[in-house]
Amino acid sequence: MRVICSFVCLLILAAPLWAQDSATPIPVVVVNAATTPTPLSAVAVALPSSFYLEGVGMVWQDLNRCSAAALTIQLSYFSEFTGDYAGVMKRLNPNIEDVSVRLEEMAAIAETYGLKGVVRRGGTIDLIKQVVVAGFPILIENAYYDGAGGFKDWMSHNRVVIGYDDAEGVFIAKDSLLGNGDDKRGIHLKYQDVDDRWRDFNRDYLILYRPSQEAALQAVLGPQWDMTYNAEWVLQQADADVAAGKKDSFTTYNRAWALLQLGRNDEAAAAFDQAQATGLPWRFFWYDFSVFEAYLKVGRYDDAMALVQRTIANTKGVEEMYYYAALIYLAQGNTERAKGNLEAALFRNQYFAEAQAKLDALNGVTTTTTGG
Repeated sequence: MRVICSFVCLLILAAPLWAQDSATPIPVVVVNAATTPTPLSAVAVALPSSFYLEGVGMVWQDLNRCSAAALTIQLSYFSEFTGDYAGVMKRLNPNIEDVSVRLEEMAAIAETYGLKGVVRRGGTIDLIKQVVVAGFPILIENAYYDGAGGFKDWMSHNRVVIGYDDAEGVFIAKDSLLGNGDDKRGIHLKYQDVDDRWRDFNRDYLILYRPSQEAALQAVLGPQWDMTYNAEWVLQQADADVAAGKKDSFTTYNRAWALLQLGRNDEAAAAFDQAQATGLPWRFFWYDFSVFEAYLKVGRYDDAMALVQRTIANTKGVEEMYYYAALIYLAQGNTERAKGNLEAALFRNQYFAEAQAKLDALNGVTTTTTGG
């Protein structure tokens, strides 16, 4: 699982230099939301040197609400979306202390508007281009930081890519914090800067689409549509990052995630240990919970609980911590404490589908869930 959220203040007056957009207009190929997506087989051979998707709106985020803003931006491309930022934010962040949102939660919101969403990891610069050329805005998670301490320390931030220009070597993105560009068509972000900041989050991405577009999107993603292939790809990508000299906590964690998805649980747990020993940012476990899954699978309940408690100590706003505390208690046979923690998770997020399903099961309640 991945989680997304920006703890960035809209009152920051100056954007970092890497996020500045170019004022130079670029020639573009334009499509809109009504365009039928083009299969990868047609676009991968000769992508245009520049591309831009019209019809994507702009939203400025509230404090610590980049996930809702980015999702609203992405949803605005589709006529099926009849809501607004306030409504999306209320659903994604029902508790004022909420500091993170999973991509899977975003996909579930899209389903309430008759859309579908696919979440994958191991994205590439070329993949972003192919997805955009096919007619889909793509939401990605980047690290934001502009110095140590407070709002400027390392954190997650979401943006929606809607175009690119090879001549400048930039993506064009709608960014709820850094702006819409002087021309109101999006900010310009250097390819390498995006990838460097994307790697911190295993290069995850969310693509929304109409059900009628599923076959076309599968053609765009090719074998990445398959979850096992995607995990194998991420493992190879992490190994390639190590070979390129990027052997740090993020790459090690990405590798651990892939091992976990492939069922190599002991190896995954050891790699998660190594990532923590190398040094992860203090906010890291606001956003990703794979380590808890691994520790549970190999029976390391005390280690999992220690990490839960450490995360809660620096913020109480991550509802997933109470969910994993519940799973730990369940594994240890303490049903009552498990229920209490599931109730705490649902108090913080009433739409937390996994927590609700688990609590219902413990209480003998039969429910039908549609995600959350």
